[in-house]
Amino acid sequence: MVNGQRAKTRKKGAAASSGAGASAELWLREARRWGWLDFLGAYDQQLAMLRSTTSQTSALHLAVAGAPTSAFGLYAGDDLITGWPVFHDPIEGYRAKNVGSPNCVSIGDVGFGKSSFSKTWITMRNLTLGRRVVIVDKKMQTAGDTDGEHEGEYAALARGLGVEPIRFTGEAGGLRINPLDPVITGSDRLTASHTDLLKAILEEVIGESLSAEERKALRVARDAAVTRAHEAGRIATIHDVTLYLLQPDEEIVGQQLGHYGVEEYAAWGRRVGFALEECIEGELAGLIDGETSEEIRVNAGLTVFDISALPDSGPAVPVVMAIINTWLRSTLLKQKSAVPTFFVVEEGWHLVEGSFAKVSQQNTKKSRGLALSTVTNYQHLSDVPADSPAIATIKEAGTIALFRQARREDAEACQRLFGLPPSSIDLMMNLEQGCCLMKIGNKPAVLMRASRSSIEARLADTDGSLLSQARVDLQGDEFSAGAHEDPTDLVLAAPGGEEA
Repeated sequence: MVNGQRAKTRKKGAAASSGAGASAELWLREARRWGWLDFLGAYDQQLAMLRSTTSQTSALHLAVAGAPTSAFGLYAGDDLITGWPVFHDPIEGYRAKNVGSPNCVSIGDVGFGKSSFSKTWITMRNLTLGRRVVIVDKKMQTAGDTDGEHEGEYAALARGLGVEPIRFTGEAGGLRINPLDPVITGSDRLTASHTDLLKAILEEVIGESLSAEERKALRVARDAAVTRAHEAGRIATIHDVTLYLLQPDEEIVGQQLGHYGVEEYAAWGRRVGFALEECIEGELAGLIDGETSEEIRVNAGLTVFDISALPDSGPAVPVVMAIINTWLRSTLLKQKSAVPTFFVVEEGWHLVEGSFAKVSQQNTKKSRGLALSTVTNYQHLSDVPADSPAIATIKEAGTIALFRQARREDAEACQRLFGLPPSSIDLMMNLEQGCCLMKIGNKPAVLMRASRSSIEARLADTDGSLLSQARVDLQGDEFSAGAHEDPTDLVLAAPGGEEA
């Protein structure tokens, strides 16, 4: 009896102690929930593991689209389908074997973002990596609201980056570029570069290919011009070549093979000599008829050649562009370390035909050896003839950016040339501003929206002329929007001077 009573006492004591311990444990648990263990989630409810099969659990993990590009390269924009950022640039793309050529082409209607894309993705972002950018700017941009001269649309960007554009006007006292300058051709001796450049200029002036006799007369005239100028301690100019085409140097002629005299060489060079003389006194006056201006150089980080003031027709634009292209090639060949260089041609229709098309095609074929990426912008691919050198340049490009093509024939031409699916035709016809199909190498095209920062947007603005607030009154006097107290309250005057 006593033992049984002791047992009951022990059970009551154990129960009491266990109750007290449980209360203490509960208090401790609640107290700790306010501590660092609760912050780490140590007191969260733990669920028991559920067993299942792979076929059942696969429905719990929906598919996630992969990134359209690698993370190497420059930020170009955002994939509109997946939301992934698009990173690419021709140099890194070639390094990764994603493209077979570093050359780029942008195609699109006016006002849908291809120029802005070139200014931001190609120009400004590559300059931050220490690369070289050379731009030939043919698109004219007026001064907008402020007083100023009409100039190329890259002028504001260049000045914003602390670089003064090189502006060719073809007027007296303007900048000149000498096609016989050793700096341009890379040598003061008679080389293929000299001959090709002079031949390209003359074929542009005449409008047809030179005969074998005319090419021979040109080589002899150029050799005589360089030799006599060197003896006089100066650099030969195009005037010297014209002189020795019409009046061959007897000593230089005597050094040539064959029994041909001065009279034969004068006859061979008469047609091209007269044409060149007429042109440098007319359409090419003030451009190539003197020594190269000291302001012109292409070894800087950013060089902008503003040729927007030159006439669209005639030989001026293709001749100047051919000289610039030859100069750039010689500069790249002479550099000790290969600096990646981007050569941007804003109006690619100059590549369609003429001397510049041939010279540019030679450079694009040698782009990998020169560390050169040629970037050209076109409006309508259907305007380019099938046998044009521009078609070969476009086909060899490793990176293609297709902006809006409102005309069906233009969209169909892009679809055929680049091997896009038929559904891309309607897509290109309805692309929004700033959106493009980005085709990198042989990979499927990415529907992308090009992105730019606020600083890039300000420097890349091309709407200054169209959105200008400048006005003109009925008498023809111009004034800015701020010239009147209320520019929206303009009073019309009657012929007698009274308000109408």
